[in-house]
Amino acid sequence: MTASVVIAYHRGLPDLDVQLEALAAQDFTGDFEVIVSDNEGSAEVREHLDTHPLREHLDLRCVDSSDVAGTSHARNVGTRSARGDFIAYCDQDDAVHPTWLRAMVTAGRDADLIGGPLERDTLNDPIVAAWRALPDPEEPVVLGRHLPMSFGCNLGVRREVFDAVGGWDEDYPTAGSDVEFCWRVQTAGYSFGYAREAMVAYRYRTGLRESWNQVIDYGSEEARVAKQYGAPGREWWWFPIHAGVVLATCPVWPWGWSRRRRGAWIWVTGNLVGRIKGSLKYRVVYL
Repeated sequence: MTASVVIAYHRGLPDLDVQLEALAAQDFTGDFEVIVSDNEGSAEVREHLDTHPLREHLDLRCVDSSDVAGTSHARNVGTRSARGDFIAYCDQDDAVHPTWLRAMVTAGRDADLIGGPLERDTLNDPIVAAWRALPDPEEPVVLGRHLPMSFGCNLGVRREVFDAVGGWDEDYPTAGSDVEFCWRVQTAGYSFGYAREAMVAYRYRTGLRESWNQVIDYGSEEARVAKQYGAPGREWWWFPIHAGVVLATCPVWPWGWSRRRRGAWIWVTGNLVGRIKGSLKYRVVYL
């Protein structure tokens, strides 16, 4: 099985080079190419990749996806230009572990859609890493008590399956797109597999404001996908517990003034705010 790695790109230098170096260190012995789908329309990144020292080693090429803004469109353009039988998605600012592509492709022989775990320690300083807990790496994530999913920064799919379901839904430009894609593939009758060795070092956003905006978008669009697919969401008692944690850890209290605690509070609170926002916006109870 041949593989194509697709990276959606937008203002991603110099972090992109970290990901390309990680891809060059893969222990996968088969043929694969790397496609950077440029959603920015950047002459800088094209020139950078045209002269990149890993260009031949990675069979690296750049495609233009700047006509429509959004990660989903970038992934669609990148995938439709791919030559591989199996498509593996990773992000411009992360770093895949050396076993990543081998584990993805191996799992892809037995399942149609493949997910993998994330870790937070390699690319983040300890304070930022403490802001947000990541899911258990031993099991796939199940959101909304519905179906398993994998984050778009660590996801693989057979090309024939991608074509059969019509690719990524561009009505979800960024947040929620991975949940929607995973659930649509599975409700179309295709199987989900999980590759524990397909680990990705995940890079957190380091600004408090950008983290706040990101987590609100996540919560809001998660509510949208839940309504679309009839996911029941969390048990009712999670909402008062969540609200209690927000109040107890509020930075107005002296024990919450450190940057570590403020960042953790922003993530927990922003998730709740996003759920409320999405519930109101999409007229669904997803608290």
